[in-house]
Amino acid sequence: MTASSRLAGLGLALALAALAGPALSGDKDLPPASNQLERMHLKNAKCVWTQEIGNYIYQCLKENFGMNAHWCHNEAMEVLCPKQLESAAASEKPAVESK
Repeated sequence: MTASSRLAGLGLALALAALAGPALSGDKDLPPASNQLERMHLKNAKCVWTQEIGNYIYQCLKENFGMNAHWCHNEAMEVLCPKQLESAAASEKPAVESK
């Protein structure tokens, strides 16, 4: 087996592992974060993509001349996901009946 074919096989195995990871995790508890960025992503893991998030990232990219896409995405998550998750938690609470 040549070095290039071993490298290609390794790349394929890594790609399959990366794709299988989220699919296998399901609704299980998430592992603890090891740094600040991971903590932010885990805190906002249930945040869903909305048009507002897309517009926020688009405006950020325009202001930065198409650069810093990861930074724009992370900033959008830090700003918009807590609002989204708070409103989702509030809507899940059962209404209290008055007597």
